[in-house]
Amino acid sequence: MAIESAEHRQPLLASAGQYLSCHQSGIALIYVLLIFLLITAVASEIVMNLWLHTEKNARYLARTQAKHYALGAEQYVAWLLEQDFQQDKKNNRMVDHDNEQWNVETINYDVEQGVIELQVQDEQSRFNLNWLADENSEQRTEKSGSPGVQMFENLLSAQFMDPQLAGKIARWMRKAQKSESQGTEDQLYLSLAPPRRTGQTDMTSVSELMLIDGFNNEEVEKLLPYITVIPKSSKMNMNTALPEVIRSLNRNISEGDALMISHSRGEAGLSNIEELNQLVALSGKAGIFNERNQHERVVFDSQYFSARIKATYRETTFYLKTIFYRSSEGHVHVVGREIGPSQYWAPANQADSTGNPGIK
Repeated sequence: MAIESAEHRQPLLASAGQYLSCHQSGIALIYVLLIFLLITAVASEIVMNLWLHTEKNARYLARTQAKHYALGAEQYVAWLLEQDFQQDKKNNRMVDHDNEQWNVETINYDVEQGVIELQVQDEQSRFNLNWLADENSEQRTEKSGSPGVQMFENLLSAQFMDPQLAGKIARWMRKAQKSESQGTEDQLYLSLAPPRRTGQTDMTSVSELMLIDGFNNEEVEKLLPYITVIPKSSKMNMNTALPEVIRSLNRNISEGDALMISHSRGEAGLSNIEELNQLVALSGKAGIFNERNQHERVVFDSQYFSARIKATYRETTFYLKTIFYRSSEGHVHVVGREIGPSQYWAPANQADSTGNPGIK
C-alpha cells in the first residue's frame, strides 16, 4: 500500500512542479515588463526635459538676438540725433523740424533672419502732461490754475472732452499739503477699487492717466496722439508741434490758424518768434506769441526725442520704446526705456495706437 501511494504521489508532485515553474515565469515576465516600463518612462522624461531645455535656450537666444537688434536701432537713432546737431551747428541754425534726417517714420530695415521696424518722434511736439504740475508759476491763480492747466483745458475742449479733467491731473501730481482739499483728494482715491493714493509727483508714463478719476480707456486713447510725459522744464517745439497741440497755447487760435501754422513752417522750419509772427496764418493775431506765457512755452529746437522699435528675429519679437535727451553740447543720452508692447504708445503718424501685438 505504501508503494502504491508513493506511485500515486509522483504524478501529483510533477504537476505541482510544472505549475510552480509556470507561475515563477509569469512573475518574472511581469518584472521584466515593469522594468521596461520604468526605463521607458525615465527615457521619455529625459528626452522631454532635453527638448524643453533646448527649446527654452533657443527662445532665449532668439529673444536676446532680437533685443540686440533693437538696441542697435536705438544706437542708430542716437547717432542720427548727434549728426543732426552737428549739421545744425555747421549751418549756424539750431532748429529741429520734420524735414531733417532724424525724423524716421515707420521704416523697415531687413536684418539677418529678421526685420527692424523703427519710428522716431519729437517728444516736444506733444503736450507734456507734467506742465500741469507747474505750481510755482507766477501766473497761477486759484480760479484759473496754472498756465499749463489752462493750455490742457484748451486741448480737451478742442477734442470735445471735459476741461475739468485738467484740474484732476494737476491735483493728482500736486504734492501733499496740510489742507482740507488735499486730504479730500486722497480720501477720494482711497475709496476707489482698488484703493490708491494720489501720485504727488511728476508723471513717468502716460499710462498713469488710467489711475486718475474720470479717465477711461476711450478717453486716454483719444488723447494719446497729442500727449507725452517728459521733464516739465521742456517746451513746445513750434516746428514739429501738431496742430491740435498748437491750439492749446491760446483759445484765440482756431483750427484753421493751427493748420496754417503747421503748413507754413517751410522746408527749413522757423528759427524764432519773429518768423512765427510773420506767418500769414497769424494775420491779425501776431500779438498772441508775444505774450509772456506763450513766449516762455515755445522753442524751435528739441532736446527730447523717442524711438519706437519693433525688432523681429525668426519668430521672436522684441518691443522697445526709448526716450533720448540731447544736451546743449549735442551729446545724446538714453533717459528712459519701456520694454514690451503697450497700448499707450501713440504712433507718430496717428494711426491706430492699439494694434501692437504681444511678445511672441
